[in-house]
Amino acid sequence: MATIKFDENEFKALSFSPFINRFFNDGCVYSDYGKICYSLIDEGIIRFGNVIKGNVEKSFNTSKFYVKLLPKLKIFREKNKIVEEWGTGEKEGDRPWFDPLFYPTLKWVDRTTITTGILTCRGDKICYSFSLSLSPEEPIFGLGEHFGHINKRGYDFITWASDMPSTPNYATYIPIPFIWSPRGWGILINTSSPVYFDIGKTSYDRLLILMRGHFDAYLFLGNINEIFKNLYKIAGEPKNELPKWSFGYWQSKCAYKNQEEVLKIAEELRKKGYPADVIHIDPTWQGNWDKYKCDTVDFEWDRNNFPDPQGMIDNLHKMNFKLSLWINPYIEPNTNLWNMMKDNLIKSENGGHAIPMADCQKRESAGIPNLFENKAFESYKKILKERILRYAEVIKADYGEAIPYDAVSNGLRGEELHNLFPLFYMRAVYEATKELKGYGIVWGRSGYTGVWQYPLNWGGDTPSSWEGLRQSIRGLLSFHSSGAMFASFDVGGFSGKPSEELYIRWLQAGIMISHVRTHGDSDREPWKFNEEVTKKIIKLRYKMLPYIYSESLRSVEDKIPLVRPLFFDNPDDKNTYNIDDEFYLGKSIIVAPITEEGGERELYLPKGNYFEFFSDKLFEGEKWYRLSYGLDSFPIFVKLNSVIPTLGEEIYYIDDKKYFNNLEFHLYGENAETSYYDYKIRAKIACLNRRCSVKDLPNDVNYKFIFHVIQ
Repeated sequence: MATIKFDENEFKALSFSPFINRFFNDGCVYSDYGKICYSLIDEGIIRFGNVIKGNVEKSFNTSKFYVKLLPKLKIFREKNKIVEEWGTGEKEGDRPWFDPLFYPTLKWVDRTTITTGILTCRGDKICYSFSLSLSPEEPIFGLGEHFGHINKRGYDFITWASDMPSTPNYATYIPIPFIWSPRGWGILINTSSPVYFDIGKTSYDRLLILMRGHFDAYLFLGNINEIFKNLYKIAGEPKNELPKWSFGYWQSKCAYKNQEEVLKIAEELRKKGYPADVIHIDPTWQGNWDKYKCDTVDFEWDRNNFPDPQGMIDNLHKMNFKLSLWINPYIEPNTNLWNMMKDNLIKSENGGHAIPMADCQKRESAGIPNLFENKAFESYKKILKERILRYAEVIKADYGEAIPYDAVSNGLRGEELHNLFPLFYMRAVYEATKELKGYGIVWGRSGYTGVWQYPLNWGGDTPSSWEGLRQSIRGLLSFHSSGAMFASFDVGGFSGKPSEELYIRWLQAGIMISHVRTHGDSDREPWKFNEEVTKKIIKLRYKMLPYIYSESLRSVEDKIPLVRPLFFDNPDDKNTYNIDDEFYLGKSIIVAPITEEGGERELYLPKGNYFEFFSDKLFEGEKWYRLSYGLDSFPIFVKLNSVIPTLGEEIYYIDDKKYFNNLEFHLYGENAETSYYDYKIRAKIACLNRRCSVKDLPNDVNYKFIFHVIQ
């Protein structure tokens, strides 16, 4: 894959580590038609691909690459020398943690067409296929944010960012060409071009990967934690520079139409006693947005409906709210913004500016900032600081999935730029915020491999239906299973009006993920959906903030997603492989949102014992249960012998003084050892027979213990 040509310290394609430019210099396998070479990058990381010299079609046609991986394979460095240690002791009939024979096949593909039309392999468009065998019950996870089943076995996919809400398997806002198996392997394809994955759909025992151009991949070996740590080594380390207030409640709608409405919503939240930290304004803050119709931007305030933006913001700040403002990357011609960026737009092959892919007729004249060029990238960041971040604490970066096929930049064409643009777009917004505000955050929709470096993303435009709720949870868990640390979705769904019951169940799911925001194309204010119950739910979110924030810091340190499906912690439990709607929040809590009318659901608890959060009733693991809940509660389970930090007295926005005067440590069981994290705090908690001690907690932090005993 081509590297975008900047100075040595500037970003490279996909923001991968320096390994991206490393030659395959540790060994090769030859055939009559070419060679496959590999580098042993680090313990558990093998990079391999076909070596191309000159014309692709002539230099490489077909080759088979055989790698024998026995159960105890280790790859490590010793005095700057690569050492391969191949396990022994294989017994006939044994099935170790990894197949003793792992035979990927790489070959040139001729006259093959993928029916999506996005990836075509015929004529002068050369592709390579990679295939390997799958064991009978082996699940496959990853591929980014997808709204179908989390286990991708039996389906096919193509990695192509698209604006298609409520989507089938192909469509996704955030494609990531990374797959993995709990049997001990993962593969990351090093390309931004579309990649086709047939994961046992055509032949259930085979994985087929098809890509255009030359083949370049990383093979990760190890357990789940090792695979993800190695993924981050190659594709960028996750970050948590998120401000603590971002973990509070966000109020939003598409869209509040004027300054008066925004302030009224903020006043109502405070008057009615709802905790909240962020108010978001969607496109209507821009004066010409309604005229453009097609979601192009000019970054100019609508002075008719928002006559005094700074006065409005001052009032929001007095009520202890932060402001979020909407943008997208498509620039309206004949505006001040266009004049500032017209020399820094992505070009098309015909020499004009590239036109975003969209159904809307008007957008045919819009331009796209060339974020692949360092000058344009820095100019765009400067404009974000001056036009948006001087007012807002956070930017909602919508869209980004519309780079056309005829775009060109830095020697790359539209097919290679299309998936890559969302990553650079998220990075630009994140860096502008970090440089001006001191913290890093973006509320983004699109992304690609490595986007977890610039948190966070939300799940786009799902319908306001029970299936929409299930899609939101599946998309969130699929994204977390592909490397994301933090993510969210629109509580209530985007399109349509949710019923009271649906809104409440969605809100319950939302308060138990990393970030919670209500949003949609109709009213989403919580008091319009049962004030008593919704207030109780949001107050529970704030009560749980010490645990959620502590675990968010731990998750980045441990290189494991904050929210994750059950199979992450139970890779040998086959019952967990196809559970799409239960998840861990941190290391000690399991959440099973209610996703159907009526308040009942079937759920599974993995190995261990668990306290039911609302009743303190003890449940045994490795069992299925069918439980029923009223509107004001839902299934939350706490692992036996865990400590859960919470707030005691209620707070209505995040303020550290009130926060640290108000801690409660809940011990579930008799004994526990854990850590409590906060900014610059790493406290150790140890309990034995309900006698507890805390070390390294500042003296000005007030706390008490509450004990939950087995009934």
